[in-house]
Amino acid sequence: MKYRIAILSLGLLFSCKSTDMLASNRQANLSKPIGPYSYARNDGDLIFLSGQIGIDPLTDTLKKGVEEQTKQIFENLKVILKNNDSDVDHIIETTIFLTDIKHFEQVNDIYSSYFQHQFPARSTIVVVALPKNALLEIECIAVKTR
Repeated sequence: MKYRIAILSLGLLFSCKSTDMLASNRQANLSKPIGPYSYARNDGDLIFLSGQIGIDPLTDTLKKGVEEQTKQIFENLKVILKNNDSDVDHIIETTIFLTDIKHFEQVNDIYSSYFQHQFPARSTIVVVALPKNALLEIECIAVKTR
């Protein structure tokens, strides 16, 4: 009986240890996610951020217009990154989803204003629709600053 308990304990210990590397974090100062996902997951020094749309956490509503949505997305990303020991300067890759390619230049102008040193690798994809009829969504991968 002692051996069974020891084996079960070791199995539980090793299975828990393997999940410690991939951590999910609840985000302070943001609205509840609109679906079954985490705002961010960490694996070592990498932080994988789910796609963000321009929802204002104070009103829980989508901002109007592409400019306001883009700015709100970056403000939300900044909160998530800060909560995960990082910042915008440590984003290494982004993906932008646009519902209208005509917004490309306007999004680029705002996007570029958030980066001080060098731009992350990036893809931009045009899609038919996004949740809550958002005009764009941005997801990214970052590294921890410490």
